[in-house]
Amino acid sequence: MPVITYDELAAGLEDAWVLAGLHDHEINETVNPELLERTYKAELFPEHPEPLIEGTVVPWVDVGFTWSPAQQLHAEGAPISPGVTDMTWTYTVDVRQQGERSDIELARAFHAAVRSAIRRIAPEMSGIAEYIAVEVRRGYRLSNERPAQAYCQLVGTNVTDLSDMWTERQPEALREALRDELMVVSALLHALGETFAPSGIGGYRAVDTA
Repeated sequence: MPVITYDELAAGLEDAWVLAGLHDHEINETVNPELLERTYKAELFPEHPEPLIEGTVVPWVDVGFTWSPAQQLHAEGAPISPGVTDMTWTYTVDVRQQGERSDIELARAFHAAVRSAIRRIAPEMSGIAEYIAVEVRRGYRLSNERPAQAYCQLVGTNVTDLSDMWTERQPEALREALRDELMVVSALLHALGETFAPSGIGGYRAVDTA
């Protein structure tokens, strides 16, 4: 039998983020009866002071995957291809305190933090040009009939392809892969926190951009 099932994937993910020093603020599991799909989403944070208020929100990541009918049938032993098995990661960094910086400056700082974390935790991956695709999102509101910035966020995304896990026969293979992935995720969140920490000079701390 394959080592991947919905329950094993969810449980392995939850165990892995605890071992990586992260905790969830929200877990949402839904079922789409029309498509016969199950969706899993969790919002993960590193350790942080309480409460989280405007200006002190630490970087966090949303992780999710969709479990299709083909994956369920394959997990039950049916001779059907499970298709691609992806886990999506969306990193969010509140940078409203650096909102005056240009989009290019903010994106460069984000990528520099990611490269720094990858060099430390997974040097074999350091050759990847941009491990996470990032965009700057700004929102505005009217203040005295003039637009004023309401928020400024860096949002980065990447995808983990777990498709090769379907051919594994070792029961611990999936959990080991998830533990390795969450260690990288934790390192990324801490690097982003160090770079865009509110305690830094002007709310920003430079990292090596080489």
